[in-house]
Amino acid sequence: MKERVTHPSTELATIEHVDGGWITFVDPSRYPKARFGETKPYYAPYSLDSLRGPDSGVIKLPQSVYWGPDRRFNLSHRSALREVYQMVLQEGTIEDIIEYLDSSVLLSLWNDLMLPPRVTHLWEQKVLGAQSG
Repeated sequence: MKERVTHPSTELATIEHVDGGWITFVDPSRYPKARFGETKPYYAPYSLDSLRGPDSGVIKLPQSVYWGPDRRFNLSHRSALREVYQMVLQEGTIEDIIEYLDSSVLLSLWNDLMLPPRVTHLWEQKVLGAQSG
């Protein structure tokens, strides 16, 4: 009997083009026991050059990205900056990523971010890898 895969990993994820960038997802019909977090889609733009977000000041994230009671974050605090970047990379659409993230800040924070493996894989393979190559 063939073993059923219940925990999709980056090797099982699909990366496809979408308008403005990339999406990674795992098809839940292929992995019926997978939980939502294992099949959740994640996005990345084609290039870091498209990121036009602020690198300082106070921002207010949309409820679709952060649904906490206070959606305002002071980017002068590194911990708030890291939290914003983690949330936007995990919950944001390509439009959110472009609006709220700055490429130089992202690169400076990259090694400190705690992200799901598929987010890291998508960004390292499609965006960050393209910048260095």
